[in-house]
Amino acid sequence: RIQLDQDQSLTMNGIAQGYTTDAVTRVLRQAGWRNVLVNIGEFHAGGRDWTLGVSDPLHGLVETIRLKDRAVATSSPSAMQSRSGGPHVLDPMGKRAPQWSTISVQAPNATVADALSTAFCYASKTEIRSALSQVDGDLAVICVHQDGTVETLKA
Repeated sequence: RIQLDQDQSLTMNGIAQGYTTDAVTRVLRQAGWRNVLVNIGEFHAGGRDWTLGVSDPLHGLVETIRLKDRAVATSSPSAMQSRSGGPHVLDPMGKRAPQWSTISVQAPNATVADALSTAFCYASKTEIRSALSQVDGDLAVICVHQDGTVETLKA
């Protein structure tokens, strides 16, 4: 059972944007398109190297990455606010503040990147590293600290 507080609602930001990005990528590939950058809230960079920026709502552009035939998804709890003024990405237990200002996950597909970027907002470095060791694929996590400093974790 899921119970929401009066000022809460559910969105599809946690995984649906990544899933849709992958679906559009598949359709474009089937149509013969290879060198494409799909952006449906999350990105898939196909066919050639693409340069993308990682932005944080408080600190602006914090990192530049290059992707080829990979995806990246970004979650920033403070990018949107609930009606009560809290972050739009919630701790599942409702007890903690977000660990990070922004999390970006690079993965083979946007579905995995989207799911992990949302989940990692409240995860410690130890928890992120543990999760990365259990997921197949070459993954990288760009963690933006609350003060704007950037740290990258890899499997």
